Amino acid sequence: MTVVMATLGGASLAGTIEQLNSGSVVPAEILVCIPEQEAPRTAHLLFPNVKVIVTDCRGQVAQRAVGFQNASHDIVMQLDDDIMVDKNCLEYLLQTLIKYGPHVAVAPVLIESASGKTAKMNPKILRLYYFLMNGSAGYKMGAVSRAGAEFGYDAYVMGQGEHDVEWVPGGCLIHFRKNLIKDNYFPFKGKAYCEDLLHSYYLKKNGVRLKINMNARCFLEDTPAAGYGYKEFINIIKADYRARKYYVRLSSKSYSRMHLYYMALILNYLIKKLLTKNCR
Repeated sequence: MTVVMATLGGASLAGTIEQLNSGSVVPAEILVCIPEQEAPRTAHLLFPNVKVIVTDCRGQVAQRAVGFQNASHDIVMQLDDDIMVDKNCLEYLLQTLIKYGPHVAVAPVLIESASGKTAKMNPKILRLYYFLMNGSAGYKMGAVSRAGAEFGYDAYVMGQGEHDVEWVPGGCLIHFRKNLIKDNYFPFKGKAYCEDLLHSYYLKKNGVRLKINMNARCFLEDTPAAGYGYKEFINIIKADYRARKYYVRLSSKSYSRMHLYYMALILNYLIKKLLTKNCR
């Protein structure tokens, strides 16, 4: 197995690799794909299965594509540099990949380290919100709403085992090499917002089935929206909007529902900011 990591050489990189190499299945090859300017930050990565690939491009999707093009093994996993894999994560993912292959990609469940909750879940959101996002279909776990917003995964609701889904997180995903998308499909500069949705769209377009194994777990640090300052939040919303609008056009989703989604995001942020301020 080859693991491809697109990175800028952040502080979490070495720890992520160390955790990866401590699992029940250890990858034969880890390709660390990093722009030339940041390449010196990888000098301390003295792992025998790590190979640093210096890229002439910058951007998560573009760097990852270079790694895909250089992968030596028939099974390839993409992994973000700030995600910690559970000891048995790769073993579970491999079992599902082989069981349902060859036209399949498999993701684990992502759990926020601080809260212990699965990513992108908010149990307090009312049914009205789901109706606005997805019409009468409402909330459907693992689906993509008519607004072009992904619905998350909750192990307590979905249960253990394997499930078919409409989108998979790009932070940790395992493929057969022949199914890899080796082009840079993200058309913007900067952080790749909505990359999960775009990647899932192109995989499905190529006939790849998307599955999640709820027994396979990864952990990530996530900053609550209310933790951002106003200016930072606005910049995030603008970048996310640009990418999601592109996805909504590609996938023929609803622009009007997408705008309702952003109105809900902004309102939720303002309410939480106000509550946080009043609690001080």
